[in-house]
Amino acid sequence: MRKTNTEIVPLIKEKALELLMQRNPDSIGMRDIARECGITAANIYHYYADKDKLFQQIALDCLRELNASLVKEIAAAKLPKKKIIRAINAYRSWCFENPRKALLVMQGIKSADDAPPETVHEYYLCNRTGIALLKECVALGIARSKNPVLDVSILVTGLWGCIESVILKKCAVEYWDKGIAYTNRFIEMWMEKIFPEEK
Repeated sequence: MRKTNTEIVPLIKEKALELLMQRNPDSIGMRDIARECGITAANIYHYYADKDKLFQQIALDCLRELNASLVKEIAAAKLPKKKIIRAINAYRSWCFENPRKALLVMQGIKSADDAPPETVHEYYLCNRTGIALLKECVALGIARSKNPVLDVSILVTGLWGCIESVILKKCAVEYWDKGIAYTNRFIEMWMEKIFPEEK
């Protein structure tokens, strides 16, 4: 019996994510996913044009999960600067707690650069959360940033580079098991640049 539309899309994404947790995207075909779902590959093509589009939807789901973590942490703080610190720590924590997902989202899954602008826009949900926080701090006069979009982008990609080097053990050996200490240094440098010393 064929599953209803409301059941099949979540099933396809669930099984595809399970495969992505074990194998690289290039080694997974639509037939592999279909087999795991108990359907034919033709069924999947009815919902997704190709595996890249399917994997990109999974990446968006992961980014929404990450952003939910940021929003939850932000809600627990009252002061704008503390909100930024909590958001940064939530981003780092999610990546270290979900290393495989983080690697897939940040580098393993093909970029949706050929997608319509509104779709590409969705991938920057977490950045927009950070940009709104930084703009609030700038408006209050407690942060300096001529370009919050650029500064938050540098924070996200720079911190990811540090996190990735720990996950993949590409940083200095003494920090392979000290990811927090390693990434704290980058966070401190960014914060010192954005938030002037309190007098």
